[in-house]
Amino acid sequence: IGTVALLSIPIATATNREQKILRRYRATPMRPSTYLSADITVNYFIALAGMIILVVIGILIFDLRFGGNLLAVLAGFTLSTLAFMAAGYVLASLAPTSRIAQVVGQVLLFPMMFLSGAALPQDLMPESIIRLSEFLPLTHVVRLMQDLWFGVGWNWTAVIVLSIMLVLGVIVAASTFRWE
Repeated sequence: IGTVALLSIPIATATNREQKILRRYRATPMRPSTYLSADITVNYFIALAGMIILVVIGILIFDLRFGGNLLAVLAGFTLSTLAFMAAGYVLASLAPTSRIAQVVGQVLLFPMMFLSGAALPQDLMPESIIRLSEFLPLTHVVRLMQDLWFGVGWNWTAVIVLSIMLVLGVIVAASTFRWE
């Protein structure tokens, strides 16, 4: 989710802007919403394919077990992905070049990955780091997905944080997106 949203989307969008591809799209009869819908759809399915591959590897190699509701996990994944994609489009809108989009995306993603529990279990971290991670959106994705995966149910704090992130991201991205 984070890689697609904070690296792929901003870099590809900024590159398309730099190479005047977005400007050419705008000159066609295609509506901007068509371009953005297609881009969101493609990137969503890339993230979904990545998640499916991770789950299959987890099942085959690590004896991963599932105790939740598949539709709830898919809904949580969708909310998480769309919230992070909104942030990715904000970054894509504000980054003047693809290089800057790449650097900022990495600076945002990698610390989040390690502090949120996505790469390392938070049980291994000091309490101060765990408290700090409460302010990272990826922490809420991890908790939401873990709770849904293990059948605990919806983590409403995570749902609220990700919903706010989605709404604010859409508003900011829509008001700052540039075609040129």
